[in-house]
Amino acid sequence: MFENKFNALRRGCSTVAIALALTLAGAGVGHAETKPVLFNIAPKNTAQALLEFSKQAGIQLLFPYDEATKFNAPALKGEFSREAALAKLLEGTNLEIAGVTDKTISLRVKSKSTEQSHNDTTQDVVEVIVTGTNIRGANPTSPARVMGRREIEDSGFSQVGDVIRSLPESFSGGQNPGVIGASSASIGNQNLTNGSTVNLRGVGTDGTLVLFNGRRMSGDSFFQGADVSAIPLSALQRIEIVTDGASAIYGSDAVAGVVNFVLRRNFEGAEVSARTGAATQGGASEKVFTALGGRTGADSFLLANLEYAEQGAVRADDRDFTKAAPADHWLLRPQTRKSLLVSAGRDFGGDARLSVDALITERRSATRSRRTATTTPTVGEVFTPSYNIASALEFSLPGDWNLRATAAASGSRNSTWSGTLLATASFTSRKNSVRYGEVTADGTLFTLPTGPVKAAIGGGFRREDYRNNRAPSSSYIEPTRDVAYLYGEALFPLVSPSNRPGLNALELNVSFRAEDYSDFGQSTNPKVGVRWLPTPDVTMRASWGTSFKAPSFTQMYQASIVAIYQANILGYSGTGTALVTSGGLTELTPETSESWTFGADWKPARWPGLKVTTTYFSIDYTDRVVQPIPNLAVGLSDPIYSSFVETPSSARLAEVLASADITYNYSGGSYDPTKVVAILHNTYQNASSQTVRGVDLGYRQNVQMGRHDIDLFANATWLTLQQQTVAAAPEQTLSGTLFNAPDVKARAGASWRRARWSATGTLNYVDDIRDTGVKPERRIASWTTMDASVAYRFEGPGVFGDGLKVVASVSNLFDRNPPIALSPATTNPGLTYDSTNASILGRFASLTIVKAW
Repeated sequence: MFENKFNALRRGCSTVAIALALTLAGAGVGHAETKPVLFNIAPKNTAQALLEFSKQAGIQLLFPYDEATKFNAPALKGEFSREAALAKLLEGTNLEIAGVTDKTISLRVKSKSTEQSHNDTTQDVVEVIVTGTNIRGANPTSPARVMGRREIEDSGFSQVGDVIRSLPESFSGGQNPGVIGASSASIGNQNLTNGSTVNLRGVGTDGTLVLFNGRRMSGDSFFQGADVSAIPLSALQRIEIVTDGASAIYGSDAVAGVVNFVLRRNFEGAEVSARTGAATQGGASEKVFTALGGRTGADSFLLANLEYAEQGAVRADDRDFTKAAPADHWLLRPQTRKSLLVSAGRDFGGDARLSVDALITERRSATRSRRTATTTPTVGEVFTPSYNIASALEFSLPGDWNLRATAAASGSRNSTWSGTLLATASFTSRKNSVRYGEVTADGTLFTLPTGPVKAAIGGGFRREDYRNNRAPSSSYIEPTRDVAYLYGEALFPLVSPSNRPGLNALELNVSFRAEDYSDFGQSTNPKVGVRWLPTPDVTMRASWGTSFKAPSFTQMYQASIVAIYQANILGYSGTGTALVTSGGLTELTPETSESWTFGADWKPARWPGLKVTTTYFSIDYTDRVVQPIPNLAVGLSDPIYSSFVETPSSARLAEVLASADITYNYSGGSYDPTKVVAILHNTYQNASSQTVRGVDLGYRQNVQMGRHDIDLFANATWLTLQQQTVAAAPEQTLSGTLFNAPDVKARAGASWRRARWSATGTLNYVDDIRDTGVKPERRIASWTTMDASVAYRFEGPGVFGDGLKVVASVSNLFDRNPPIALSPATTNPGLTYDSTNASILGRFASLTIVKAW
């Protein structure tokens, strides 16, 4: 039944999205000069002059604020067309117009290279970062990193998941391909569906909010972290990563940060590409085919992307490093992906604008595992269709106010068949979906002598659904929650941009969000951010705020299980039996956090193209939901678990058994209530806390040497992640240990361009970690790999002419095997490596051919 409904919805979404996109697309490309406007702008800093221009011209202006503060604009008095007025204000700056519509003008930093190919998008439009604020044009007070189109292409990756896992801020554990045997460190370290998730700071895939073109994506599978593997890399303009708590803006899940995948809405033309590759040690064959088309006009745009991808398996006998494991055990799973994306928009008469984004995907992945050579292999298949569709209608209001109404729906389903070759396969199904509508208004409240005070206010309603299996399965649940919310944000310019030393500019950002959940209650979260420019070259920023994560459906509504054991198995010194409870708990409350960040950005005018950033971050994450007794063998003997032990009456025993959905008897005999000595409560509870402290460093510089264009870059993260599982337990340091985030992770390299050639080399570093699964603990060595790519762009007539590019890429160029870790082999014989911090892929070589028109 559900499959038919899901497929019907998928076909319907595709049809509606394509039809709407084609309807919206019919508009011209040219921009006629506008009628004269009476301007009266005094000489001032260019950033302040551009804000005044935006107000007097009645148009939204998006521009790199930090760059504009480095220049001064002349007086502008009299009647000018907006084009002529803007040209005068930009004289002598390094800014230029990147895009124009009837209601928006985008500026960017001028490119230093004049040798761009037809339809080349590697020079990124530099606009204000849209993630982390509801105010148009607001400057971020939280640490924010942007991977632009050029950086995405230079990475040599073909999948969004690979890009995210390469970032120093992101931990590769959690729900990600290749994770094997890591659930001993965290129940969330499992590769259930071969999806890719984002795990900022290593706090868990459910602690990072993921947005697709600014819209919330649904969770996926058992742990409900958003799967980003379906997002086509070829359709992205940039990836924005805010590494700060952001529940005051976005609500639940934005504890460690927010990642927003932004589409190439300014793409003009058509592009097809084909990529093939394989691991040189064997396996992991890859084929990716992409077709991309776009059109931008004076009042409309259209982007469409179609992608098909295949990826082969890596078997244990493909690697000398894992020869001791059963030969047909898969280290990396095979899979196929298909996706259709359509994004379109149109400006109706200048006062109303409509846009729609639709992404329909399906992914199939197979599994094959064998613990030892004598055991029967377990095989399976996972089918994961998903959809993300959203529409926004914007209206221009009096003054510079803007009203935006958004409706969005996102969902995914995992249908899994698994079993042995000699037995009938079992079937499980999980479904996640989210639907919401919200309205936001933003604009200028009033104007101070230091500048306009801007604000945003809005609210909405969201419905989230989850289904685990199907009735009448004992594990069947199908809960729903409704969320109503209100939010507000204000930006105060305390000191206007000027050339005064030590106090060039100062801004204060204040935001809040209140949410009311139908199943557990309310959560209200504030945030305060400060942005201070002591000089035009230096930006100091600080933020404080609280965030939260709603308990997952699994944690609240999973079937209640009671298991009966001999008490001595659980650490009891006498005879008798004991009950162990597990499963969901409807009385759970949200996980909460308090975040601090302090940072600085240096962009010296004397060295254009250089940017250095540093950020200190701190997260206190409390009330984390866990099953509090990770080792049942000491549940009745270790005093730290005494608060979870109950000495029951006969009536209490009857109550607990009657409330169980599933009962197992592992005691070896019949149940006798008179012999029960204790109940051990291991249901999900708000019992754990974590702290994360660390520093991010970033460096990027563009260097021009004659006809050579060189980009240098480096990013590194130092962090300490500590956890207290229950209040009575000692605090443990998780970072730098097996199956947890490393203490240090870094990525650095250089990209070179000249005429038709370009090349990139990148070093990746993962710090050494401790193997805590062996006694005494053993050091697992650090892991350093190198990636490289070379591209050539053809010119001239014919097939090998303008728009044709060939790219050769190699990841792990020197074929470094993962460092040896002994303890993983105790549960997975022959697999002696940490699958969350090192990849078994080895050297992977690929060739990509791109043709653009």
